[in-house]
Amino acid sequence: MSDEHQPSPISNRVRRLAAFFVETDLLRLRIERDGDEIELGRQVLHRDPLPEFPADLIDEPAPVRLDTIKADLVGVFRLARPAMAEGDLLESDRELAFVEALGIRNPVRSLGPGRIVTIACHDGDPVEYGQVLFEIDRG
Repeated sequence: MSDEHQPSPISNRVRRLAAFFVETDLLRLRIERDGDEIELGRQVLHRDPLPEFPADLIDEPAPVRLDTIKADLVGVFRLARPAMAEGDLLESDRELAFVEALGIRNPVRSLGPGRIVTIACHDGDPVEYGQVLFEIDRG
């Protein structure tokens, strides 16, 4: 065989690099060395279309009705025991916490069933009038 039919070391490296590139999901590959650079790129010629589902099979998200429970006065926030956590379900009206002001314990109630979405205060935090304490999903 003559030398002109032998692949050069550079062409072997380019073939290996191209094979590596094809086997991955890369769209662009850039190599810089000694002030030279080479960039390989490819385009997606066709995309698989997304499957279409009949409208009657797609579930509509359940409507969310968020109620906020706010502080009625200034004081110190205390969680009721046993303490509720975000995500807990409430079967009916229940005391969630209380705001202590001037030694008086003022209850904070859930005002009905639902799921606790947010507890906006930590035990012992000072609260102001109108500050959001809980968010409850009534949906």
